[in-house]
Amino acid sequence: MQRRMRPSRRRTSRTAHATAEVKVGTGVEKHEIVGESASFPAGTTVWVWSRVLNGDGNIKHVWKLDGKEVWTATLPVGSKRWSTQSRRAIPKAGSWQVDVQTDAGAQLGTVSFTIQ
Repeated sequence: MQRRMRPSRRRTSRTAHATAEVKVGTGVEKHEIVGESASFPAGTTVWVWSRVLNGDGNIKHVWKLDGKEVWTATLPVGSKRWSTQSRRAIPKAGSWQVDVQTDAGAQLGTVSFTIQ
């Protein structure tokens, strides 16, 4: 009696890559950004909100003024779908950008805004 040999089926696990939706505004209510805009007056407390999908560990909000890093917030990610935020009172006019990154520095998202 002959046995049929079946080709082996190797299962490969697919690791979902983390992504982030990023918004900027004047506050966060019920886990959503409020006062969303691309421009704010000097002295405004600006909030950056991010919803991370398939994240793990921590993410960073890297705040930059005119291309130079000025502050980093390290924020925990508690589940595969997680929203978090950081905020700063910004007295200085200029072009701002906040990059959302993994602990390893991989870019997940970015948002830009102007302080006048």
